[in-house]
Amino acid sequence: MTTTVSDWRAAADPDDLREYDRFGPWIDQVTQPVDLPRRFRPWWPELSGARYVLKVPRPYDRAQVRPGMDLYESVIAVLPESLCVLQAGPTDIVRRDVAREEIVATIQFSDLLVGRWSLLLSDGSAVDIRYNTVSVPTITEVDRYLLSLPTPGEWSPGSTPPLRPRDLFFRSMTASLNPGNPSRIRPVHVEEPGQPCRTDRNRRRRSAGMMVLASPDDLVIFHRGMAAQPLFRRANYSSALVTIPFRLMTSFEVRRPAQTSPASFSQLVVACGQQVITQPCLARPQAVAALLVAHGVPVADRAEPAAQGA
Repeated sequence: MTTTVSDWRAAADPDDLREYDRFGPWIDQVTQPVDLPRRFRPWWPELSGARYVLKVPRPYDRAQVRPGMDLYESVIAVLPESLCVLQAGPTDIVRRDVAREEIVATIQFSDLLVGRWSLLLSDGSAVDIRYNTVSVPTITEVDRYLLSLPTPGEWSPGSTPPLRPRDLFFRSMTASLNPGNPSRIRPVHVEEPGQPCRTDRNRRRRSAGMMVLASPDDLVIFHRGMAAQPLFRRANYSSALVTIPFRLMTSFEVRRPAQTSPASFSQLVVACGQQVITQPCLARPQAVAALLVAHGVPVADRAEPAAQGA
């Protein structure tokens, strides 16, 4: 006996069929109880008042799924004072609550279709959420909301000259960060990819490149997932966007490279409580250091003074 498509659709539970029809690799927003996967529905009364309720799909191929399958691996709810993550285990739901005031920085990493959203916490830990990069616009919107101030400030460039990256990928990223406002987030330190450099073991490499940008409220670091790459350049599809609000920084420093070679990497180190964010820099980030000082971020005791020249 042959079962047709119409047979199994007619036999499916209406709620399961609705969820099946909406399923895809994208993160979907929940606005009513029926949108919440069945395993997570006991939490709806608590989560219904959240600014965002998002359900993250499992990495299933559409052709492999059927109504009634366990299609979603987690639910993220952004509440007024906290963020709640519900993770579906084999038999139960694991819950983690994070106060919004504990989130000091975020990282949006991507490598083709593989995405990872990391919330860095003031105690040094992190919450990682994996997703398909078709949902980058959704994650970006929630990321900005989590780190936003009630009243955004105004850009104050001071004496920092405007920078324009030559690398097309860097230029496209700068443009994507400024939808409708071409000057909200500006590059303040740019290292073009492909420059000769040395690793910690003094091995010759080519730099992957990086940028440091600034908005009125945040420092934004854009890098390619690595500081150096082989001399014979291979395709690299990884990138990461690190966002750190100035108001949450507790100190910073610029560490000199261990090697004496001018092609060795320094390190820009930003501390937010116990959370430490380190970014290798082939050129000393003097403009970034000056900007952090202007925003009132203290220089760590053992750091080199930001006012000193190269």
